[in-house]
Amino acid sequence: MARGVIRAALPPLRARVGIRSRFVGVAQLVAERCRPCRASTCGITTGAWLRGGYRSLTSAAGTLRPVTIADLDAWAESPLVLGHAHSRPSSEPYEMSTIREYSGGQAMPSGWAVRLVSATGMKSSDTPNQDSFSYTLLDGDWMVCIACDGHGEEGDIVSERVARTLPLHWSRDLPSSGPEGALRHAFEKSQADLEKSLNAAQTHSGTTAAVVCIHAESREAWFAYVGDSKIALGDLATGKVVFSTGEHKAHDLEEGERLKQFGAQVITREYEDGELVSRVFVPGTGIPGLAMSRSLGDGCLKNYGVTAEPQVHNVTEFWQTCEAPVVVLASDGLWDTISV
Repeated sequence: MARGVIRAALPPLRARVGIRSRFVGVAQLVAERCRPCRASTCGITTGAWLRGGYRSLTSAAGTLRPVTIADLDAWAESPLVLGHAHSRPSSEPYEMSTIREYSGGQAMPSGWAVRLVSATGMKSSDTPNQDSFSYTLLDGDWMVCIACDGHGEEGDIVSERVARTLPLHWSRDLPSSGPEGALRHAFEKSQADLEKSLNAAQTHSGTTAAVVCIHAESREAWFAYVGDSKIALGDLATGKVVFSTGEHKAHDLEEGERLKQFGAQVITREYEDGELVSRVFVPGTGIPGLAMSRSLGDGCLKNYGVTAEPQVHNVTEFWQTCEAPVVVLASDGLWDTISV
Protein backbone atom coordinates (compact mmCIF):
# COMPACT_ATOMS: atom_id res chain seq x y z
CA MET A 1 0.00 0.00 0.00
CA ALA A 2 1.27 3.46 -0.83
CA ARG A 3 2.38 5.61 2.02
CA GLY A 4 1.28 9.21 1.91
CA VAL A 5 1.49 12.85 2.77
CA ILE A 6 -1.15 14.98 4.43
CA ARG A 7 -1.04 18.73 4.26
CA ALA A 8 -3.55 21.09 5.82
CA ALA A 9 -3.29 24.75 4.93
CA LEU A 10 -5.27 27.97 5.02
CA PRO A 11 -3.91 30.54 2.54
CA PRO A 12 -4.59 34.25 3.04
CA LEU A 13 -8.15 35.52 2.98
CA ARG A 14 -8.83 37.67 -0.07
CA ALA A 15 -11.55 40.23 -0.73
CA ARG A 16 -12.57 40.96 -4.30
CA VAL A 17 -13.63 44.54 -4.98
CA GLY A 18 -17.17 44.71 -6.27
CA ILE A 19 -20.76 44.14 -5.22
CA ARG A 20 -19.86 41.07 -3.23
CA SER A 21 -16.68 40.42 -1.27
CA ARG A 22 -15.30 36.93 -1.06
CA PHE A 23 -12.93 35.66 1.56
CA VAL A 24 -10.73 32.65 1.03
CA GLY A 25 -9.86 29.90 3.47
CA VAL A 26 -8.41 26.51 2.60
CA ALA A 27 -7.44 23.29 4.29
CA GLN A 28 -5.64 20.89 1.99
CA LEU A 29 -4.82 17.25 2.47
CA VAL A 30 -2.50 15.48 0.10
CA ALA A 31 -1.89 11.75 0.02
CA GLU A 32 0.59 10.44 -2.49
CA ARG A 33 3.22 7.77 -2.80
CA CYS A 34 6.06 8.52 -0.43
CA ARG A 35 9.06 10.14 -2.06
CA PRO A 36 12.54 10.40 -0.53
CA CYS A 37 12.80 13.16 2.08
CA ARG A 38 9.16 14.18 1.52
CA ALA A 39 8.42 14.18 5.23
CA SER A 40 11.41 16.39 6.02
CA THR A 41 10.23 19.09 3.60
CA CYS A 42 6.65 19.44 4.77
CA GLY A 43 7.18 21.56 7.86
CA ILE A 44 6.70 18.70 10.27
CA THR A 45 6.51 19.70 13.90
CA THR A 46 7.17 17.01 16.47
CA GLY A 47 7.10 17.09 20.21
CA ALA A 48 6.57 15.10 23.35
CA TRP A 49 3.36 13.09 23.47
CA LEU A 50 1.77 14.39 26.63
CA ARG A 51 -0.74 12.33 28.52
CA GLY A 52 -3.66 14.01 30.24
CA GLY A 53 -6.79 13.05 32.09
CA TYR A 54 -10.12 11.99 30.61
CA ARG A 55 -13.10 14.20 31.37
CA SER A 56 -16.66 12.93 31.06
CA LEU A 57 -18.98 15.22 29.11
CA THR A 58 -22.04 13.71 30.78
CA SER A 59 -23.56 15.20 33.89
CA ALA A 60 -24.69 13.19 36.92
CA ALA A 61 -28.21 13.32 35.48
CA GLY A 62 -26.99 11.67 32.28
CA THR A 63 -27.42 14.70 30.03
CA LEU A 64 -24.75 16.29 27.83
CA ARG A 65 -23.25 19.18 29.78
CA PRO A 66 -21.53 22.24 28.27
CA VAL A 67 -18.01 21.56 27.05
CA THR A 68 -15.40 23.74 28.77
CA ILE A 69 -12.02 24.85 27.47
CA ALA A 70 -10.54 22.59 30.15
CA ASP A 71 -12.50 19.66 28.63
CA LEU A 72 -11.13 20.41 25.18
CA ASP A 73 -7.57 20.76 26.44
CA ALA A 74 -7.79 17.56 28.51
CA TRP A 75 -9.14 15.60 25.53
CA ALA A 76 -6.37 16.96 23.28
CA GLU A 77 -3.77 15.73 25.77
CA SER A 78 -5.44 12.40 26.56
CA PRO A 79 -4.13 8.97 25.54
CA LEU A 80 -6.83 8.88 22.84
CA VAL A 81 -5.13 11.75 20.97
CA LEU A 82 -1.61 11.33 19.61
CA GLY A 83 -1.52 14.78 18.05
CA HIS A 84 -3.79 17.82 17.83
CA ALA A 85 -3.38 21.34 16.48
CA HIS A 86 -5.83 24.15 15.85
CA SER A 87 -5.63 27.74 14.66
CA ARG A 88 -6.11 30.93 16.64
CA PRO A 89 -7.44 33.94 14.70
CA SER A 90 -5.16 36.79 13.69
CA SER A 91 -6.42 40.28 12.83
CA GLU A 92 -3.70 42.32 11.12
CA PRO A 93 -3.73 42.16 7.30
CA TYR A 94 -1.79 39.13 6.08
CA GLU A 95 -0.80 38.24 9.63
CA MET A 96 -0.36 34.51 10.12
CA SER A 97 -2.68 32.88 12.62
CA THR A 98 -0.96 31.16 15.49
CA ILE A 99 -1.28 27.40 15.89
CA ARG A 100 -1.81 25.79 19.27
CA GLU A 101 -0.47 22.27 19.61
CA TYR A 102 -1.27 19.52 22.11
CA SER A 103 0.12 16.05 22.75
CA GLY A 104 2.21 15.30 19.67
CA GLY A 105 1.04 18.48 17.94
CA GLN A 106 1.19 17.89 14.21
CA ALA A 107 2.33 14.31 14.70
CA MET A 108 1.34 11.84 12.01
CA PRO A 109 1.74 8.19 11.06
CA SER A 110 4.96 7.18 9.38
CA GLY A 111 5.10 8.40 5.80
CA TRP A 112 2.53 11.14 6.30
CA ALA A 113 3.08 14.86 6.91
CA VAL A 114 0.92 17.81 7.92
CA ARG A 115 1.26 21.53 7.26
CA LEU A 116 -1.13 24.10 8.72
CA VAL A 117 -1.23 27.76 7.65
CA SER A 118 -3.79 30.55 7.99
CA ALA A 119 -3.57 34.30 7.42
CA THR A 120 -5.83 37.34 7.63
CA GLY A 121 -6.90 39.19 4.51
CA MET A 122 -7.41 42.91 3.87
CA LYS A 123 -10.96 43.33 5.21
CA SER A 124 -9.83 45.69 8.00
CA SER A 125 -7.22 45.78 10.73
CA ASP A 126 -9.76 45.22 13.51
CA THR A 127 -11.53 42.26 11.89
CA PRO A 128 -10.12 38.87 12.89
CA ASN A 129 -9.62 36.00 10.51
CA GLN A 130 -12.87 34.05 10.67
CA ASP A 131 -11.45 30.90 9.08
CA SER A 132 -10.41 28.14 11.48
CA PHE A 133 -8.85 24.72 11.08
CA SER A 134 -7.85 21.76 13.18
CA TYR A 135 -5.88 18.59 12.66
CA THR A 136 -6.11 15.53 14.90
CA LEU A 137 -4.30 12.20 14.92
CA LEU A 138 -6.13 9.65 17.02
CA ASP A 139 -4.78 6.51 18.62
CA GLY A 140 -5.72 3.90 16.04
CA ASP A 141 -4.43 5.81 12.98
CA TRP A 142 -7.49 7.93 12.23
CA MET A 143 -6.65 11.44 11.00
CA VAL A 144 -9.26 14.19 11.12
CA CYS A 145 -8.87 17.52 9.32
CA ILE A 146 -11.44 20.30 9.56
CA ALA A 147 -11.85 23.66 7.82
CA CYS A 148 -14.43 26.18 9.02
CA ASP A 149 -15.42 29.51 7.48
CA GLY A 150 -17.12 31.73 10.04
CA HIS A 151 -19.58 34.51 9.29
CA GLY A 152 -21.37 37.17 11.29
CA GLU A 153 -19.98 39.53 13.88
CA GLU A 154 -18.63 36.70 16.03
CA GLY A 155 -17.93 34.18 13.31
CA ASP A 156 -14.31 33.79 14.40
CA ILE A 157 -15.39 32.59 17.85
CA VAL A 158 -17.97 30.17 16.46
CA SER A 159 -15.68 28.70 13.79
CA GLU A 160 -12.81 28.13 16.23
CA ARG A 161 -15.17 26.46 18.68
CA VAL A 162 -16.55 24.12 16.03
CA ALA A 163 -13.08 23.24 14.72
CA ARG A 164 -12.26 22.03 18.23
CA THR A 165 -15.51 20.33 19.26
CA LEU A 166 -16.16 18.36 16.07
CA PRO A 167 -13.11 16.09 16.39
CA LEU A 168 -13.72 15.62 20.12
CA HIS A 169 -17.30 14.41 19.62
CA TRP A 170 -16.36 12.32 16.58
CA SER A 171 -13.62 10.50 18.46
CA ARG A 172 -15.92 9.81 21.40
CA ASP A 173 -18.69 8.32 19.24
CA LEU A 174 -16.48 6.46 16.75
CA PRO A 175 -16.18 3.16 18.71
CA SER A 176 -19.95 2.77 19.15
CA SER A 177 -21.33 4.46 16.04
CA GLY A 178 -18.72 3.94 13.33
CA PRO A 179 -17.39 6.74 11.07
CA GLU A 180 -20.71 7.81 9.51
CA GLY A 181 -22.78 7.71 12.68
CA ALA A 182 -20.04 9.47 14.61
CA LEU A 183 -19.91 12.25 12.02
CA ARG A 184 -23.65 12.86 12.23
CA HIS A 185 -23.53 12.82 16.02
CA ALA A 186 -20.53 15.15 16.06
CA PHE A 187 -22.34 17.83 14.05
CA GLU A 188 -25.45 17.48 16.19
CA LYS A 189 -23.48 17.71 19.42
CA SER A 190 -21.35 20.62 18.18
CA GLN A 191 -24.53 22.56 17.37
CA ALA A 192 -25.93 21.74 20.81
CA ASP A 193 -22.62 22.87 22.33
CA LEU A 194 -22.87 26.24 20.58
CA GLU A 195 -26.37 26.70 21.96
CA LYS A 196 -25.19 25.86 25.47
CA SER A 197 -21.79 27.56 25.53
CA LEU A 198 -22.05 30.42 23.02
CA ASN A 199 -25.79 30.96 22.73
CA ALA A 200 -25.65 34.75 22.33
CA ALA A 201 -22.75 34.63 19.89
CA GLN A 202 -24.28 31.89 17.72
CA THR A 203 -27.67 33.56 17.41
CA HIS A 204 -26.56 35.79 14.54
CA SER A 205 -23.16 34.23 13.75
CA GLY A 206 -22.24 30.81 12.43
CA THR A 207 -19.82 28.76 10.40
CA THR A 208 -19.49 26.27 7.63
CA ALA A 209 -17.64 23.04 8.32
CA ALA A 210 -15.82 20.67 5.98
CA VAL A 211 -14.50 17.48 7.57
CA VAL A 212 -12.25 14.75 6.20
CA CYS A 213 -11.57 11.56 8.18
CA ILE A 214 -8.94 9.16 6.85
CA HIS A 215 -7.58 5.94 8.30
CA ALA A 216 -3.85 5.88 7.57
CA GLU A 217 -3.54 2.11 7.19
CA SER A 218 -6.79 1.00 5.57
CA ARG A 219 -7.28 4.26 3.63
CA GLU A 220 -10.95 4.31 4.62
CA ALA A 221 -12.09 7.88 3.98
CA TRP A 222 -15.17 9.91 4.85
CA PHE A 223 -16.27 13.46 3.96
CA ALA A 224 -18.92 15.52 5.75
CA TYR A 225 -19.92 19.15 5.36
CA VAL A 226 -22.46 21.88 5.96
CA GLY A 227 -22.59 25.19 4.11
CA ASP A 228 -20.59 26.22 1.08
CA SER A 229 -17.13 24.99 2.06
CA LYS A 230 -16.48 22.22 -0.45
CA ILE A 231 -14.25 19.16 -0.50
CA ALA A 232 -12.66 17.80 -3.68
CA LEU A 233 -10.76 14.54 -4.13
CA GLY A 234 -8.39 14.22 -7.05
CA ASP A 235 -5.63 11.96 -8.31
CA LEU A 236 -2.28 13.68 -8.80
CA ALA A 237 -1.20 10.86 -11.08
CA THR A 238 -3.90 11.67 -13.64
CA GLY A 239 -4.64 15.28 -12.78
CA LYS A 240 -8.36 14.50 -12.57
CA VAL A 241 -10.99 15.17 -9.91
CA VAL A 242 -12.68 11.91 -8.95
CA PHE A 243 -15.18 13.20 -6.37
CA SER A 244 -16.35 16.56 -5.04
CA THR A 245 -19.05 17.69 -2.64
CA GLY A 246 -21.62 20.33 -3.44
CA GLU A 247 -22.73 23.50 -1.69
CA HIS A 248 -25.77 24.06 0.49
CA LYS A 249 -27.58 26.96 -1.15
CA ALA A 250 -31.16 28.16 -0.70
CA HIS A 251 -31.78 28.26 -4.46
CA ASP A 252 -31.14 24.52 -4.77
CA LEU A 253 -34.45 22.71 -5.19
CA GLU A 254 -34.33 20.38 -2.17
CA GLU A 255 -32.74 22.94 0.12
CA GLY A 256 -35.20 25.63 -0.94
CA GLU A 257 -38.18 23.32 -0.42
CA ARG A 258 -37.13 22.59 3.15
CA LEU A 259 -36.67 26.29 3.92
CA LYS A 260 -40.09 27.03 2.40
CA GLN A 261 -41.75 24.37 4.55
CA PHE A 262 -40.26 25.97 7.66
CA GLY A 263 -41.37 29.45 6.65
CA ALA A 264 -38.01 31.06 5.88
CA GLN A 265 -37.82 34.08 3.61
CA VAL A 266 -35.47 33.45 0.68
CA ILE A 267 -34.40 36.12 -1.79
CA THR A 268 -32.57 35.00 -4.93
CA ARG A 269 -30.82 37.17 -7.48
CA GLU A 270 -29.28 36.21 -10.80
CA TYR A 271 -26.34 38.30 -11.95
CA GLU A 272 -25.38 39.14 -15.52
CA ASP A 273 -22.77 36.38 -15.58
CA GLY A 274 -25.45 33.82 -14.70
CA GLU A 275 -24.43 33.39 -11.08
CA LEU A 276 -27.29 32.77 -8.67
CA VAL A 277 -27.00 34.27 -5.18
CA SER A 278 -29.59 33.50 -2.52
CA ARG A 279 -30.00 34.83 1.01
CA VAL A 280 -32.04 33.45 3.89
CA PHE A 281 -33.91 35.75 6.29
CA VAL A 282 -36.13 35.58 9.32
CA PRO A 283 -39.41 36.63 7.67
CA GLY A 284 -40.08 40.35 7.75
CA THR A 285 -36.88 41.29 9.58
CA GLY A 286 -34.26 41.81 6.90
CA ILE A 287 -31.77 39.75 8.91
CA PRO A 288 -29.45 37.91 8.80
CA GLY A 289 -29.27 37.34 5.03
CA LEU A 290 -27.42 34.03 5.33
CA ALA A 291 -25.76 32.92 2.09
CA MET A 292 -26.21 29.20 2.74
CA SER A 293 -28.98 26.81 3.71
CA ARG A 294 -27.06 24.71 6.26
CA SER A 295 -24.61 25.82 8.92
CA LEU A 296 -23.51 25.43 12.50
CA GLY A 297 -24.67 28.32 14.62
CA ASP A 298 -27.04 30.91 13.09
CA GLY A 299 -29.48 30.16 15.89
CA CYS A 300 -32.01 32.73 14.72
CA LEU A 301 -32.63 30.59 11.62
CA LYS A 302 -32.71 27.13 13.15
CA ASN A 303 -36.53 27.25 13.43
CA TYR A 304 -36.70 28.27 9.76
CA GLY A 305 -35.04 25.22 8.21
CA VAL A 306 -31.36 26.16 8.32
CA THR A 307 -30.10 22.87 9.70
CA ALA A 308 -26.75 21.75 11.09
CA GLU A 309 -27.28 18.24 9.69
CA PRO A 310 -24.32 17.37 7.44
CA GLN A 311 -24.16 15.56 4.16
CA VAL A 312 -21.89 12.57 4.68
CA HIS A 313 -20.06 10.63 1.97
CA ASN A 314 -18.08 7.42 2.14
CA VAL A 315 -15.32 8.07 -0.42
CA THR A 316 -13.19 5.04 0.44
CA GLU A 317 -13.64 3.46 -2.98
CA PHE A 318 -12.68 6.68 -4.76
CA TRP A 319 -9.69 7.20 -2.47
CA GLN A 320 -8.37 3.67 -2.88
CA THR A 321 -8.57 3.79 -6.68
CA CYS A 322 -6.35 6.89 -6.79
CA GLU A 323 -2.65 6.29 -7.34
CA ALA A 324 -1.80 9.61 -5.66
CA PRO A 325 -4.94 10.98 -3.98
CA VAL A 326 -5.19 14.65 -3.09
CA VAL A 327 -8.00 16.25 -1.07
CA VAL A 328 -8.73 19.96 -0.90
CA LEU A 329 -11.04 21.46 1.73
CA ALA A 330 -11.81 25.11 1.08
CA SER A 331 -14.21 27.96 1.67
CA ASP A 332 -16.31 29.43 -1.12
CA GLY A 333 -13.67 32.12 -1.58
CA LEU A 334 -11.34 29.60 -3.19
CA TRP A 335 -13.98 27.77 -5.17
CA ASP A 336 -15.21 31.10 -6.55
CA THR A 337 -11.79 31.61 -8.14
CA ILE A 338 -10.89 28.11 -9.35
CA SER A 339 -12.87 25.36 -11.03
CA VAL A 340 -13.20 21.79 -9.81
